[in-house]
Amino acid sequence: MKFETKYLIRWGIPGWILIFWTFYQILFVKVINPFDSDLVDISKGFTLLISLTALGVPLGYLLHQIYFGIVWVWNKKRKLADDFSNELGDKFPKQDGWGSDKNQDYYQIEYVWHAMLINQDTETRAYLEGRYRHLLSTIHSMGSLFASSLISLGVSGLIAFSLHNNDAMYLYYVVGLVFQLAIFLSAMANYVYYSNNLKAFQIKMLKTYL
Repeated sequence: MKFETKYLIRWGIPGWILIFWTFYQILFVKVINPFDSDLVDISKGFTLLISLTALGVPLGYLLHQIYFGIVWVWNKKRKLADDFSNELGDKFPKQDGWGSDKNQDYYQIEYVWHAMLINQDTETRAYLEGRYRHLLSTIHSMGSLFASSLISLGVSGLIAFSLHNNDAMYLYYVVGLVFQLAIFLSAMANYVYYSNNLKAFQIKMLKTYL
């Protein structure tokens, strides 16, 4: 089975980020100095690093599934299909029962998009497929990162209760929280940007080639 690098990046980064922040928080909650612990031992430290690195990929995959299920599969408030229908008007062929099932409406968008690609010459199709693949991959990467950041913020909130009597550690906690919040907001903003970018790209191309 061939495992592509893009999946390692897409699933690994969210998992590694969640592991990093959890590990960071535990160190300060337990008041552990990594330089005074067994972590400075090369063999033990290297083994721990390899283990956490390997764990990050399946953990990131689970985060991706959580994000995809909540935002794409179970989200009944998505208006993507309506946007396509309104923008394309009579050019967009609606299936029977349009509007009754958001998932079925999205499947129709995918069908129309790929039917349009099939009718293009090789060069045009290659460009459209590559651009579409890049934007969609970036959207899902940002979605997984968004899920990872949201969960790590929740974990930080729970850990905050352990620090209320430890002023010395509170500063480190706040610094970590600021970085987590910055990653969370950036992932959310980038997700919205690339989602709008992909939608605009598909609509404009369908207007041109349908």
